Amino acid sequence: SFEEGASMLLTYGTTIHALVDRGHIKAGDNLLVLGAAGGVGLAAVELGKAFGARVVGAVSSEEKAQAVRDAGADDVIIYGRAPFSKDESKALAEQFKEKGGREGFQLVYDAVGGDYAEPALRSIGWEGRYLVIGFPAGIPKLPLNLTLLKSCDVCGVFWGAFAAREPERNRGNIRQLFDLWQQGKIAPRVTEVFPFERGGDAIAKMAARGAIGKLVVRVAD
Repeated sequence: SFEEGASMLLTYGTTIHALVDRGHIKAGDNLLVLGAAGGVGLAAVELGKAFGARVVGAVSSEEKAQAVRDAGADDVIIYGRAPFSKDESKALAEQFKEKGGREGFQLVYDAVGGDYAEPALRSIGWEGRYLVIGFPAGIPKLPLNLTLLKSCDVCGVFWGAFAAREPERNRGNIRQLFDLWQQGKIAPRVTEVFPFERGGDAIAKMAARGAIGKLVVRVAD
């Protein structure tokens, strides 16, 4: 459909670049996805499962948690709303660590930033990869001593620049996405379609972090 087509490329393009090119995902990896009920978040859950990872989705409500379970996540964390006190930050880190298990997370997909970043970094495993996707909760400051203690990498993910610099590799990723789509392993979840004159409402809903999956604005019938 046009709605599914409109929702496919941006979220999954970013995410396959993040997980494959920057995160070097492999079967059996533990993957933590922050903001897992958003467009890129659900894409990370689906692609993580398609590549054989164990996926834990972190979200802010039970409604979002159910969407993440429906997308195939193995486990879910429901966190509170930032800003966090020092004790709240420590408690969230313990939540993440508990779900990460003894070896921690090999991959953290952070599409949230803000006060959620440091607790997530504390749950990363030895030589893990922390993928920086975006900052709707604010640009975080990370204590770099944690990267030393865990020998982990903090990896920026800038899909647009990657696609411009390495078009052939990007085309390969897009081909793989369409193969996975045809196999039924990924499918954009369009939760609401707005008429063009209500496009501002769609943007406001995203800004308020009320969106689950993808919102689509239909320009014309």
